[in-house]
Amino acid sequence: TLLALAAAIKKAERKYNGNLLQVTDYCRALLVVKDFPTLLALLELARDSFGPLIKRVKLSGLKENRKSLVGGYRDVKINLELKEHICEIQVHLWPMWLVCGVDGFRHYRHCLEYNTDTFENPYDALYGLDRKTRAEIIVMAEEAVALMPLETLEWYHEKYILDYFAEAGLFLEHGLVVWAETTLRQLIKLRTESPDIGMDHHETLQLQKYLEESLRKQDKNREADEIAERLAIKEREKKKEEEQVEQSLLDMVTDPSCFNPAEMFENIMDPNKKERETEQRARKEIRASKKHWRNVRQQRFPFLDADIDASGPP
Repeated sequence: TLLALAAAIKKAERKYNGNLLQVTDYCRALLVVKDFPTLLALLELARDSFGPLIKRVKLSGLKENRKSLVGGYRDVKINLELKEHICEIQVHLWPMWLVCGVDGFRHYRHCLEYNTDTFENPYDALYGLDRKTRAEIIVMAEEAVALMPLETLEWYHEKYILDYFAEAGLFLEHGLVVWAETTLRQLIKLRTESPDIGMDHHETLQLQKYLEESLRKQDKNREADEIAERLAIKEREKKKEEEQVEQSLLDMVTDPSCFNPAEMFENIMDPNKKERETEQRARKEIRASKKHWRNVRQQRFPFLDADIDASGPP
């Protein structure tokens, strides 16, 4: 795809003080890979195929300690020089692509444009909409799910599940609480059936909170109280687990058997010991990762060695 002129100008103003020559994604392509090993194989293949044409590979967006872009957007970028111009290949991991999809980048742009980010409660995004606007959005939501009736949904219909979740929020805000209840019950059932989510997942529990809200708005307080009690039990269990972890750490620090005067003396005499040990552990993990990658590479991507073998000595 080609970056529109207006979008390029806006990006240059936002990131590069108006310098259009620093924008590197006028021409973009998109790839989706199955998993991390496939990503590594792709990078190796790109290196062998394009070599000096590659100007940058940006992997930092996938690092655990690196905050995502607004809206949760993450990808890997490969910048190539083609005909004196820098082009961009965006690479996505399949599990993340299932959540992001093509609309993920549009969501990112909207978050930038309207200066918003992730809501703790996604239905807060509806705050401030008047009744007429909500009614119009509900009509659009009904059209979006028309091809997949609620009763035919399966747990793997992720796109429609998200669409129905958004619609349930509209129903709640618009006073259509019976419709909200029906939708939420079905979504809870589907999330419970999902092998990747289940009944104790935070998303399923959040759906139950919304169901409780819809029931209370209908004065169905008995069932709402039962749901609230189940959620409270889950919350207490979670808090107890966190306290046990904190207590175990405290016990480790205060336990006399864990106190080592010799180690304390070494830390005083060598204040950089901890940093050095951390660096050594990191190097060890890197070596282990490289060894694991070589095994995976040999099993899954033997073709990466084909060109080397073919070009080697007879």
